[in-house]
Amino acid sequence: MDKTRNILVEMIKGLPFFDGFEDDDIRKLTTYMSLRQVPEGDVLFEEGDIGDYLFFIIEGVVEIILGGESHGNKVIASVSAGASVGEMSLIDSYERSATVRAATDLEILILTKTRFDRVIKETPDIGVKVLMGLASNISGRLRTSQGRYRDLV
Repeated sequence: MDKTRNILVEMIKGLPFFDGFEDDDIRKLTTYMSLRQVPEGDVLFEEGDIGDYLFFIIEGVVEIILGGESHGNKVIASVSAGASVGEMSLIDSYERSATVRAATDLEILILTKTRFDRVIKETPDIGVKVLMGLASNISGRLRTSQGRYRDLV
C-alpha cells in the first residue's frame, strides 16, 4: 500500500461514519475514494443538481444553503470536519436538496455513485456497512428535523 493510501486510511479511521469498520474494510474502501482540496468560496454542488457523489469532510467547514438565487440564499447550517454530505445521492438519482459551498478551505474524501455501485458489486460486505452508515445518518437527520418541526407547532 502506498503512502497516500495509508494517509487516506488514517483519515477515514477518524471519521465517526466508519466507527464500525475493520481496518481491512477501510483499506479496501479507500481504493474507491478520492481526496480533493477545495478552496474557500467554491460551490461543491447546487440545489437542483442531480447528485452523483457524497463527500466526507476531513478538514474545514461547508455551508448548506437553501433558496437559490431567485428566492434569496439562506445559510441553514454549517457542517465541519467529521461529517458527511450528500448521502442521498448514493441511493437515488434525484436533485440535490440544497447548495453546498466551502466556508473555509476544505479537504474532502469523495465517493461517487459509480464507485459505490462497484463497492456493492465487488465487496458486498463493505457495501452493506456503507449502506448502514448512510441509513443511520439519514435517520438521524430525519429525527432532528422532526424535533424542530415539533418545536414549531
